[in-house]
Amino acid sequence: MSKRNNVMSLLEKINSNTCTLRLKNDWLKIFTCPVPTSDFLSFVGVAEIDAPQHAVLSLLYDIDAATEWVWKTREMRLLKDLSEDEEGNADGGRVVYQLVSAPWPLFDREIITRSRGFIDPSTSEVFIKMDCLPDFLPLDSRYVRVPQAEGAWNILPVAENSCRVVFRLHIEPGGEIPAWLANIAVIDTPYHTMNNLRQMVKKEKYRTPVDAPFKKSPGDIIQNYQDFIAE
Repeated sequence: MSKRNNVMSLLEKINSNTCTLRLKNDWLKIFTCPVPTSDFLSFVGVAEIDAPQHAVLSLLYDIDAATEWVWKTREMRLLKDLSEDEEGNADGGRVVYQLVSAPWPLFDREIITRSRGFIDPSTSEVFIKMDCLPDFLPLDSRYVRVPQAEGAWNILPVAENSCRVVFRLHIEPGGEIPAWLANIAVIDTPYHTMNNLRQMVKKEKYRTPVDAPFKKSPGDIIQNYQDFIAE
């Protein structure tokens, strides 16, 4: 039985009725969505990728390569593996540190997230959910620690050598960033990240499936992106 609480997550609140299509081409759609209690928009990117699902998963789990394709990422490193049997961490997962470049004169941002992976045994769809852990490390005066973030990846096989990749994210950046300025540039992250992903998955090293401990739990996979696909 799923251990999810009764509080609806941000990903469940987002729906196509409140979101705006900002970019569309032959393989990618990007939407921006208002978020309750926030002045900062979230985004939803839906991409059709000409690569097998396992290639995308291998890339997502290759932390050392993140600076090559995740937009504005200066550094990414694994802080902790969470085992299935660790107390309070029944779903396992990983804690990851990310350092993101900000334009001068703003301070670069630190993001610390816990990611957990789930798979639907009937469809093979993989869902990787990310939650913010801002207090996991002591603060660093050189950077601004992002206080809130929530995101997810859905990777659904479409055919043997193609898959649908959905990337959703909302960040409260902290510090002194005007919401209007951040909202102007909000589609840059999914646009450049998805473009880079599309090229990276062609590399030879991502042909080997990743050995990730995805929990078999269709009830934990949030699929409301289906509304966007039908747009």
